[in-house]
Amino acid sequence: MGRIGTLELLLLIIPLLAIYFLPSIIALRRNKMNRNAIVLLNFFLGWTLIGWVVSFVWACASNNETQNVNSSNYSKEENLSPAANNDFDNKLDNLQKLKGLLDSGILSPEEFEQQKSKVLAS
Repeated sequence: MGRIGTLELLLLIIPLLAIYFLPSIIALRRNKMNRNAIVLLNFFLGWTLIGWVVSFVWACASNNETQNVNSSNYSKEENLSPAANNDFDNKLDNLQKLKGLLDSGILSPEEFEQQKSKVLAS
């Protein structure tokens, strides 16, 4: 009665191992990008509560790759078709020319607004 048999030992060890390696199992099933790092962290530091929790949270986190967007290089024209890009570029060039004429005093502010409305309407 006081002795644990092989079957009882297996019934005790298998669930404990499954819980211990739960972060690794989740990372492998979800095909995480950093699954190797998660498995290694879980294997070597899972015995500490912090190591297990970190690997578990990492395995459950979203698999999205971080995308850095430089706002100075981003413009709305990147999402447009080539024909729309040409139209956009033409309008932009015309508006810049009109602004130059306004700044040099050739156009009055009222004339600038009229011409700007025509360019934007076309």
